[in-house]
Amino acid sequence: MNLMDLSRQIRPAGRGSIRTQLILWNVLALAILLIGLGLVIRFTVARTMITSVDRELEIRIRPAIAAVPPRPYAGRTDLQGGEQGPTDAEGRPLRPPFGPDGEPMPQDGNGPPGGPPGGDFRGGDFRGGDFRGGDGIPEEQRAIMDANPLRPRHFDVQGHVMDRGADVAPWDRGALQQSMQHAEPVFSTRVVDEVPMRVLSRPYPQNPPYQGVVQTVYPLTDIYRAVDGVNRTLLLLIPVALLCAGVGGAYLTDRVLLRVRQLAIAAGRIGDQGMSQRLPVVGDDEFSSLAETFNGVLGRLETAFQRQERLIEQQRRFTADASHELKTPLTIIKGSASLTLAKRGAPEESYRQSLQEIDRAADSMSQLVQDLLMLARADSGRLGQDRIELLVREILTRAVSRTVRNGPEGAPAAPIRLHLADEALSVIGNEQELIRVFINLLNNAIRHTPSDGTITATALQQGGRVLIAVVDTGVGIAPQHLAHLGERFYRVDESRTRADGGSGLGLSICKGILASHNGTMSFASTPGRGTTVTVNLPAAS
Repeated sequence: MNLMDLSRQIRPAGRGSIRTQLILWNVLALAILLIGLGLVIRFTVARTMITSVDRELEIRIRPAIAAVPPRPYAGRTDLQGGEQGPTDAEGRPLRPPFGPDGEPMPQDGNGPPGGPPGGDFRGGDFRGGDFRGGDGIPEEQRAIMDANPLRPRHFDVQGHVMDRGADVAPWDRGALQQSMQHAEPVFSTRVVDEVPMRVLSRPYPQNPPYQGVVQTVYPLTDIYRAVDGVNRTLLLLIPVALLCAGVGGAYLTDRVLLRVRQLAIAAGRIGDQGMSQRLPVVGDDEFSSLAETFNGVLGRLETAFQRQERLIEQQRRFTADASHELKTPLTIIKGSASLTLAKRGAPEESYRQSLQEIDRAADSMSQLVQDLLMLARADSGRLGQDRIELLVREILTRAVSRTVRNGPEGAPAAPIRLHLADEALSVIGNEQELIRVFINLLNNAIRHTPSDGTITATALQQGGRVLIAVVDTGVGIAPQHLAHLGERFYRVDESRTRADGGSGLGLSICKGILASHNGTMSFASTPGRGTTVTVNLPAAS
């Protein structure tokens, strides 16, 4: 696969690509945010402006409430109930002027003193919050006030206007009745002559008993225009913001995904022959963390491949060595048998010698097969079963009794000495398997230690572990061989003569047995001075 093919595979494609999904989700999230923010702004602005209008209405209505006459006409129905007093031709109540004592002043045929002729006095006139019943306001100012259609209006409990010269209905009759009923200010919004109005209805005077309701209004045309302007601005800005978000999101997404494409290209270059290559780690973000994680995976894969290669090589070498080890005794058996059969009239001693060689070869083959079976059991995890508590002295004593009796070149074996720090030292394990471990270690020490040397087995406890060391004063082992000790069929001396050593499986068997017992084995050696093999096993509790 070349880089062009790889880039085509990792290029974003269709609506299902991560790039497209990121852009769409970003735009959708921003759209929801902008719409929600726009609604909040719109309602906040409208509410703030309506609140300002309500405060303005409260300021405007104060003078109108303060100018109410001291008390209502006794014959007139008010909020506290009562009879209907005299009315004019249109059914509106007539209200006489009041004297200093609060009682109605006497009236003659020409009307009350200071009042309009004919007795048509309505208790004064409310313009701009000023109650006037002959209050001496200049006519010019009164004309200006009368010309204001939005001036506060006073209504009695029946809803009749009480301002002089006004013949109008309440701006909001429902709010007027509600204000009289609950004796509290009432704000409402009505459309009057196709003009939206904010209406404030409030009982007068300031303190009970109340005589009626004052209503004042504020046109909301400019308010609604301002709110509509905010709406148009938001409706214009939202698409622009979404377009900018889409373009910016695409640009930023491409920049982010560029790192992913670079990592994919670098990963595509790594093959089974180039596991040592690694992905580039740039920056300190999630992608660099991903690259480091992937590099860690590559490192573990490389280690696994190397281990696999070593295992394959060991298997190949194991097959070759096992074939050679089996071939040697088979050759001896075949040669001895053929030579014996070819001899005619040979003395009996010659036949005996041939049979002895065949017997030794068969023993060697049998031992090799047993070793191979032991390794197979170790590989399948079937070692370390049937464990019991064992005394270390008994294990070492039985191992010493079953070791070989000849050292190098058939000389007597070097003496073996045991030194235990505590006679009661014990471990948990399979007796025969642990004895096999120390038989192999002692046999190796005997093979490589002259008869005038010494072999010592010591044991002591450190914490929850028992350390058993087999120390010899033999020829020692070169440092380059120490790391390979325990490999199957590995020999320090590459020659395959029986005089120089065994099959090369003894230490491998020891490692397998100790591993099944949660133990370890380590080596220390100085050429010409001897070797120390230390076995580490869990102590019996």
